[in-house]
Amino acid sequence: MAFPDEAFDAAVSAFAQVQQIPGVVAGVVQDGRLVHVAAAGMADREAARPVVAGTAFRIASMTKQVTALAILALRDAGRIALDAPLSEYVPQFAAVAAATRDSPPVSLRHLLTHTAGFVTDDPWGDRVLGMTPAELDSLIATGTLFARPPGLAFEYSNLGYALLGRALTNVSGEPYQSFIRRTILAPLGMTQTGFDAIAAQRGDYAFGYRLDGEQWSRERIEPDGEVGAMGGLATAAPDYARWVAFLLDAWPARDDPERGPVRRASVRELALWQSPPFPPETADGQAVVPSAYGYGLIHSADARLGTCLHHSGGLPGYGSHVLMLPHRGWGAFAFGNRTYARMSRLTWRLAELLHEAAPRAAPVPPSAVLARAIEGVVSAYAGGRIEAARVPFAVNFLLDMPAHLRDAELVSLKEQLGEGSLEKIEPLHALGGRFTLTCARGRLAGTITLSPDPEPGIQKLLLVAEPAA
Repeated sequence: MAFPDEAFDAAVSAFAQVQQIPGVVAGVVQDGRLVHVAAAGMADREAARPVVAGTAFRIASMTKQVTALAILALRDAGRIALDAPLSEYVPQFAAVAAATRDSPPVSLRHLLTHTAGFVTDDPWGDRVLGMTPAELDSLIATGTLFARPPGLAFEYSNLGYALLGRALTNVSGEPYQSFIRRTILAPLGMTQTGFDAIAAQRGDYAFGYRLDGEQWSRERIEPDGEVGAMGGLATAAPDYARWVAFLLDAWPARDDPERGPVRRASVRELALWQSPPFPPETADGQAVVPSAYGYGLIHSADARLGTCLHHSGGLPGYGSHVLMLPHRGWGAFAFGNRTYARMSRLTWRLAELLHEAAPRAAPVPPSAVLARAIEGVVSAYAGGRIEAARVPFAVNFLLDMPAHLRDAELVSLKEQLGEGSLEKIEPLHALGGRFTLTCARGRLAGTITLSPDPEPGIQKLLLVAEPAA
């Protein structure tokens, strides 16, 4: 498709100006590559140094995707179990008093999904990235950790991801930063990405700012430490595009050889709904219903864009957001250098621009067994007898609705709608979908599900008349 580069650049510049963000960089990934980058504003206000495509920003909680995938990599290697007690991998946690006597032990899965029962801690966690190992040990031993028992509700916890970092360190035998760099970042060629923001600032780095009234000031750079697994990464657009492309490459599921540092099935697992669903919401003017947290990614169903995977990041001096449409192969991300800048407002707008510019997707063809079954239903409609379908029926089909009742239904529908022909098939998957017949006096809408037998048969068939107005 023709990329809307002028509209994209204008949206980025306008967003930076309206939201009063000193510097912004945004990128779009399509078909495995970075197809466009837009930059606006200043990386360093004092020196009037502009943001360019390669300027590094801190991406805060977008780090959680990387930490979660590192945990799944160890799980895939058989070195950890997600439902084992956390104390197996962080021994100090064995001494932590349970929230209640009947509480289950905190597990890695609880931490991944923010369901460990810890209190939400965004402002606090953002200021303790540089916590030392001894300080984290002390917090585990003496802290008031639980707001509720584990497993009952979603409550966003940076501490939970800090503990995942400690588990990575203990199980891998090396600092989690080194493990993530060696097993994920380096294989993807993400040479500008790392946890040490102090070192990053010696290069082309966007300094973080805050605005109090009309007074700008530079935020303190939080150093790397024990809590960085929750939000410590700094990266640049070309590097981060490699990460987005790697994630998107996991869709669709297929038989191709694995090419990434972690298997595709595990990448897709990041996006599975693991937490309780969020209440219906509107995200930056874009209806997002429903949504739930996976492992470091939020999965939303959007009426226009379809399946959306996204996550924001915020630190003193920074805001970030990534939005991916896995079934279209698109990803948009944006970084800004103002405290808690809501960059999701920009990425959703960029996704809308892509949607508006995209040609209609070619329809997905039905599987052979699904097409044959629907063609059989069309024949049954034409003949007024279910046996005219001449396709397999599942064992339940004529028990649930005997043949003479199916025949009566077909006759009644045809009397109402007249002769019909197949208009379209919309597969939901290989063994089910929807179909429509165009008829003389309206349409016939059908929903069909096949059985898991060696020769799949029709197990469920719903036919609904849609008379012409």
